[in-house]
Amino acid sequence: MIRLIFVVALGGAAGSVLRFLIQRSLNPAMLNTFPLGTWLVNLLGSLLVGILWGISEKFDTFSEESKLLLLTGICGGLTTLSALSQESILLLKDQKYSIFLVYFFTTLLGSLAATWGGYKLIVS
Repeated sequence: MIRLIFVVALGGAAGSVLRFLIQRSLNPAMLNTFPLGTWLVNLLGSLLVGILWGISEKFDTFSEESKLLLLTGICGGLTTLSALSQESILLLKDQKYSIFLVYFFTTLLGSLAATWGGYKLIVS
């Protein structure tokens, strides 16, 4: 069990650092515009989850440790519901309603579509 926790932690650290770098380079300094970095990491992470999930099912090549490293660790660390929540509330607080609506709903629906599309791309 300790080994599995280490594998998840290692992947989570890598995903979190990648998320930090993308958000730092793409999100605006003042959050009154579209948070592109967070939006992008959520969509890319969701697509990656779908692709990796499809590969693991279709080819049965991933060990339990590999799935934990890639899906739970890296993809879990890369994507972020907490930043979506905070940034959404800040947009509402700043009365940026149209930006909020586009950001919130394209993130949620886009993430679902990306996961499903990545999965279907591999298993079809």
